Amino acid sequence: MSKIVNATGQVASPAAPKIVGVKPIGSQILVEILTAQEMMGTSLTLSDKTDLKVPLQGYVIAVGSSFKSESWGYDIGDRVLISGTGVMAPSYDETHRDRFFMEPTAVKSVLIEKK
Repeated sequence: MSKIVNATGQVASPAAPKIVGVKPIGSQILVEILTAQEMMGTSLTLSDKTDLKVPLQGYVIAVGSSFKSESWGYDIGDRVLISGTGVMAPSYDETHRDRFFMEPTAVKSVLIEKK
């Protein structure tokens, strides 16, 4: 564990341990958001300021303990269309995608992928 040192060299407070994972609680879901390039099927670099007017898509990667898939019609691993807001999950690995904790109602449909 690293230490935070003030200007005089004294230890100010211990640093927080590194995050190695996150898990939703209650009925929350954790969605990994696809990038604009992934949604458009291109390798072109798109600016973060590019307004694509495309709804967010992502994969449900975890659910809270009180989430019931039979009540919502989707489950872990499903690609979904999202409308709404969420809380960004802290980054804990090398993924290039953002992850958000969301309410189950934010998912508007399951997207069927070509095999």
